[in-house]
Amino acid sequence: MAFPVPNHLPRKPASNDVTSKILSSIDSASLQSINSSVAKSWVAELDESISLTKTRIHERIQQDLPKFQHQFETSKSVQVRLHSLTEEVEALDNAISNPQSGLVSKTLQTLKAHAALSQKAADASVAADSLAHLLKCRQHYTSVMSLVQFGKLPEAVAASINLEGLVASSPDALQQAVIVKDMRRKVQALKSNIEGQLLDALSRSVNLQPTSIAIQLQVQVRDTETVVTLDQILASLSSVALGDYLTILKRDFVANFVDRVLQQPYSLKLDNSLTQHSLILVPSPPSSEQRISRLENLSSIFDFVAEYLFIQLPAAHASSFLRSLCKPVVTSLLNLYLIPQLPSSFGLLPPFLELVQACVDFEARYVVNILDPESPVYTLKDWSDGLSGHYERQRRTAILARSRELLVEKIDLAGAFQVDVARPLDSSYPIAINGAEDEEEAWGFKDELSLNTSQTDSWGFDDDAEPEVEDQPEAAKDKEPAKVEPINGTSEDSIDTDDAWGWNDDENANEEVQADEVPPLDESSTDEPTWDDDPWADPPSQEETSVDETNWDDDPWGDPSPANVELAPPSKPATTPTPKAATRLERLASKNKKQPNGASSQHSIASPPPLSLSQPNSASTIAPSQRTTQPKSPNPPLNSSSHHRRPSKILVTAPTETYRVTSKAKQIVRFVEDVVAESKQFAASNLFAESSKSPTVISTSVPGSTLIQCSSSVLELYQALYPVRFEKELSRIEGGLQFSNDCLYLSDSVDKIEREAGHHPQLKERLGECRNDLKILGDSWFEDAVNRECLQDDQILVDGTQGFTFTGDQERYDECEEAINKVVRNIKDLARRIKPIPTKSKYYQALGRLVDTALSRVLHDITALPDIPELESTRLAELCRIFNSLEGLFSEDPTQSSFVVAYVPSWLKFSYLSELLEASMADLTYLFEQGALVDFEIRELVNLVRALFADTQLRTAAINKLQEGHPVPTSA
Repeated sequence: MAFPVPNHLPRKPASNDVTSKILSSIDSASLQSINSSVAKSWVAELDESISLTKTRIHERIQQDLPKFQHQFETSKSVQVRLHSLTEEVEALDNAISNPQSGLVSKTLQTLKAHAALSQKAADASVAADSLAHLLKCRQHYTSVMSLVQFGKLPEAVAASINLEGLVASSPDALQQAVIVKDMRRKVQALKSNIEGQLLDALSRSVNLQPTSIAIQLQVQVRDTETVVTLDQILASLSSVALGDYLTILKRDFVANFVDRVLQQPYSLKLDNSLTQHSLILVPSPPSSEQRISRLENLSSIFDFVAEYLFIQLPAAHASSFLRSLCKPVVTSLLNLYLIPQLPSSFGLLPPFLELVQACVDFEARYVVNILDPESPVYTLKDWSDGLSGHYERQRRTAILARSRELLVEKIDLAGAFQVDVARPLDSSYPIAINGAEDEEEAWGFKDELSLNTSQTDSWGFDDDAEPEVEDQPEAAKDKEPAKVEPINGTSEDSIDTDDAWGWNDDENANEEVQADEVPPLDESSTDEPTWDDDPWADPPSQEETSVDETNWDDDPWGDPSPANVELAPPSKPATTPTPKAATRLERLASKNKKQPNGASSQHSIASPPPLSLSQPNSASTIAPSQRTTQPKSPNPPLNSSSHHRRPSKILVTAPTETYRVTSKAKQIVRFVEDVVAESKQFAASNLFAESSKSPTVISTSVPGSTLIQCSSSVLELYQALYPVRFEKELSRIEGGLQFSNDCLYLSDSVDKIEREAGHHPQLKERLGECRNDLKILGDSWFEDAVNRECLQDDQILVDGTQGFTFTGDQERYDECEEAINKVVRNIKDLARRIKPIPTKSKYYQALGRLVDTALSRVLHDITALPDIPELESTRLAELCRIFNSLEGLFSEDPTQSSFVVAYVPSWLKFSYLSELLEASMADLTYLFEQGALVDFEIRELVNLVRALFADTQLRTAAINKLQEGHPVPTSA
């Protein structure tokens, strides 16, 4: 189906052509409508159309017949003329292009003959010119050969240059000719022969050997009688050959007569004759050599070559060659002569300065005046002006290299020694109390302000000021590093150094270490304790020590025994003291808690709480705020009723604590002292006063400033390298505590050095920074080592007890008991291992931190139990009492009460927990009303009541009473 044409499109105008009509009708006819009649009609229409067309043509011609006739005649005339023109063109083409008789062929033949004749004439002319040029080249070549044969090398060089130019300017016809190529090869061979003879003559004229220089100003050419001079030889050499020779000459001269002379001792031998000048190096024994002799030899060598060799060089190459010698000569003087002789001590500087000045004079005389007079550069002069910095940097490198060697050496505990820590009287704790009748009244818990020295200051833990260490370094120096103080009564030979570091713990892992047991003192020892009987007692006085120095070797913490101080009774106070809840809590705990041996324990708070240690950062460790509140020690004034209860006499001693320090720390201190002494001596000298004032020197530091910083650099290197080098040893608590001791010892020693450096503010400032860094490093490493052990024990309790749930089951009870016993054994074993290392106070701080972490974990887990049946409460109380065996670790005298409360803040609270687990509702309510449970949070007490007792009205009333808060103490 045909596509319909849109109405808006223009239509094709209708054709009036007859053929178009017929074709349209044929197109519109379908297959069924076509038949013979239709076809016949179409044929008739076509015939009619043809007839009509003929008629129309005829009519058109008849309308303008004259014009038609004219056009017809014109057409016939054009046809005739075209035919005649075609014939004439063909005839012309034949006359021009005919191969035999045509004009083009004859012209081409004539041109070819003329070209051949011209080529013959040109060839003859070129051949004549080429032969003439070749004859001229042959004549020049013959003359050069004759000059070479007679040994006239300078003239031969000039003639060969002309010959080479003549050959190069050959006509174009000869450029690729075989004879010219052969001529070029012969000319090059001739030039090489001339240059070879010149180099041979030069080698005989300037003979440079490893240990000798021989110069002949005139030399005879081989196989001739002609003599050439050295300057003629050098001037006749080509630029390339002369440049290569001078490069080799410079290399050999610098290597054999600069570097060798500066590195080895030689004596010079000069031999001058009419025909030859020579200089010979004769080795000399180094023992008899003077330091300046090598520089004098170098000066003589330069005088020799400047007189006989340098002046012979061509002017075009002389300046560049001499200038090229400046840098290697100056570099050799610095690197091979001056820098290796930089003195290693201050006393060797004056003669070295004279040597440096001689080198500066050498540079001005030879390097500047002879080698490079046009653009002088005073390299040695500039280096000598900065000699102070060079010396200090060289010494700093040597000092740091030696300190590194010292630091990486293996730790030898056989050379460890004890360092005394002098403690003032007001920071000591009482160790013997006489005249006590009643426990509470004898200790005078309500009379804390009666002493001039408060309880909290008795150990000095609250002193923010830095401890006085005036006598410490002297005490440390008086002791030989090789003498190690006996530990727990053992001799020096029986000390296991590996065990002190904890390297033999695997052999003793299953050994349970009990608390130290000391026999009780007799009556006389109450007034005057004997050193040999008490492991924690004070050492004898200096007079007694001089008589018998072995009298105090049984205690690694042996303290010098000062005279006993008797404090006068306090005056009567004006007000009445307020009762303390902590005192009642201690009294009740003392009555109820049992020792491992069955005896009742007596607590003492004579010692203050220890310095706070940061808690281990672990999600399984209880935060301090969630565990316990540190017992407070309010100090109310005393009334007259309590005055007569004060003991009649209190003996207060001021022990000198000791801690172990490795010999490496003492070596570092001595090394730093030597460095500081050297830096002071160097800064006080005026050896470099003139060079520092030189106008060519731009310096931002004064002499000695770099060397002064070496002492602090040694300490900084110790802080950076030691923990990396001994990472395995420091991963154990023994190594960590020992490293902490060494850091604190270094800090105290640096403090003394800092005080002695008052006139050197820069040194004092750097040492002060190192002292603070070492103090912080020692304290932080101590805390980290203890915290790691706390985390391990806490994890043992978490994994073994699993929150103390279902302890009524015997298997679960056994698991909890095993975990607690393991922690107790670990603490006791650790106490044995670390006892010889830190001071007493830090020893108890570490133990207190370990015990407090374990107790806090048990407190947290038990108080968090939702339900505690009667059987489980009894078993939990039994599990809690296992920790009572740790109290013996905090007792220095079995006849006296332990001071565990001072170092374990949660001890009293934990003691109450074991009693509360078996107490009745009435007992718990009574204790709460009396203020004895102030250490417990209200939430903890409510949880305990709900877990221990059934849901009754009595429990509800007790909970309501607990939620009202702790009772407020009232004055009596």
